[in-house]
Amino acid sequence: MITVYYKSGSAQWKYELADEEYEYVISNVMEDDPDPQEMFDDSLEILRDVSAMSEDEMDEDDQIDQTIAVAFLWHWFNKLAKPEDRIEGDVVLIEDEDGSGVTILPASDVIEEEG
Repeated sequence: MITVYYKSGSAQWKYELADEEYEYVISNVMEDDPDPQEMFDDSLEILRDVSAMSEDEMDEDDQIDQTIAVAFLWHWFNKLAKPEDRIEGDVVLIEDEDGSGVTILPASDVIEEEG
């Protein structure tokens, strides 16, 4: 299971994908040889947009976009980022209060394990 946590203001979300779903999605995305920086920026924008929606507002395309964004962001920080910027495991994205950027942290630094 891969997990990307997203926090914006007082709202927070937890996006999870089964390992098999992640592998399927990321292999299809990377097969198209996307520009990694553009894909990263687009993925952040998708999460911002989707996080502002209620579940009733989300359609199937929004859910697909969200799944791709989560898979790519996790992949970016675990596989594509420069070695000194890599995160091992799950990722936390915290939107800056003024909306000017995002702070990225390893989930292991900020999330207590359940159970």
